[in-house]
Parts: sequence; structure tokens; C-alpha cells
Amino acid sequence: MNRYAPELALVAGGLLGVVFGGFVLVSVGEFYSAAIVCALFGYPFAAYAVYNDTEPTTVLWPWLVTAISGLAAIGIVVDVLRLFSPSLKALLFGVFLGLLVFLPVAAYAAQYGSPPGWLAPRPVEAGSTVLAVSLLVAGLSTGTAVWGAASALLVFVAGTVFAAHSTGISSRRQRRLPVAGLLLAASLLGTGVFTGGSLDPWVTASLAAVFGPLISVALTANFNR
Repeated sequence: MNRYAPELALVAGGLLGVVFGGFVLVSVGEFYSAAIVCALFGYPFAAYAVYNDTEPTTVLWPWLVTAISGLAAIGIVVDVLRLFSPSLKALLFGVFLGLLVFLPVAAYAAQYGSPPGWLAPRPVEAGSTVLAVSLLVAGLSTGTAVWGAASALLVFVAGTVFAAHSTGISSRRQRRLPVAGLLLAASLLGTGVFTGGSLDPWVTASLAAVFGPLISVALTANFNR
């Protein structure tokens, strides 16, 4: 243990997360709220511990914490659907919250662990792109463009960064991603103008289409090949 005491940070974050998350679960009866509170208290301490520990995988096993966060994310979605009406709106809200809990841990596992062989970089990137577009469309069709756009942004960036971390990213691809995002945003805005009505949801989706590639390029700048 070094002077930064990363293990103590993990213990402190875990205790705070369990105590406050448990309090929310008992008092409110909402698993999704308890899980979010637990993550809000625990993740900053975990990030501090990972940053300062020379070998964080000896304490935080990547496959184990990823499995736990994945189950928590599924539980969040199920709980949201239980508490609210089982609808696409509720599903999008639950998916967004689940991604907030799962993706930070998945990023840690991708950085410090060894992803399973079936998670090939390019299929993951293609699948995340298709899923991101589907989330955008679902958000627009249900009047919940904010949750759809936010989830699409997270999914697209996660898939792109994962692929770039594994295989690198070419400078040509880095130039094409923002252009593709701008074209998609222009198409969305054009569709919104053509269909009439409020442009707010279309603008929200367009912003996600623009900033998703831009954030991905910024985060993968060091992965050039």
C-alpha cells in the first residue's frame, strides 16, 4: 500500500455506497434509485483507487466487477419498467440509467482486463452504431428524445473507443466520423422540418449525432495507427 492508500478509498466508497444506497432502497423501495446513489458515492472513490494503485486488478477483478455492474444495470431496467408503465418510454429511461452504472465499469475492464475473444472490436463498433441509431429513432418516436439521444451518445462513444483501444484508429477514419455525424444531424433536422411540429426533439437528436463522433475522435486521438 502506498501513501495514497487506494485500498482505503475503495473501502470508504463501498461503505458510503452501501449505506446510502441501502437507505434509499429501504425508505423509498426503488432499486434503480438505490443503485444510482450507490454508484454516485462509490465510483469516485473507485476511480481514485484505480488511478493511484499500480495493480488495481488484484483487488478489483475486471470480469467480476463487470458482471456485477451488468446485473445491476439489468436490475435497474427491470425496476424502472416495474415502477412505471411497461412502455418504450420507460425502457429508454431505464436503459440510460443502466448505461450510467455499467459503462464506467466496462471501461475499467477494457483498460485493465482482457475482453473475451467473442467481443471482436469491429463487430462491437458496428453493433454499437446500429444500437445508437436505433435509440435515436426510438427516442424520437416516443417523445423521449432526451433519453434516447443521451443513451445513443453513450453507446456510440463506448463502442468506438473500445474498438480503437483494441485495434487503433486511422487518421482517415477520424476525419470521416465527424462528417458522418454532421450528415446524420442534417438529415434529422431536415426530417423534423419536413414533418412539422416542434423541432426540439430533432435538435436534441441532432446534437447527439454531432457530438458522438466528435467526442469519440477526441478520446481516441492517442490510438492512431
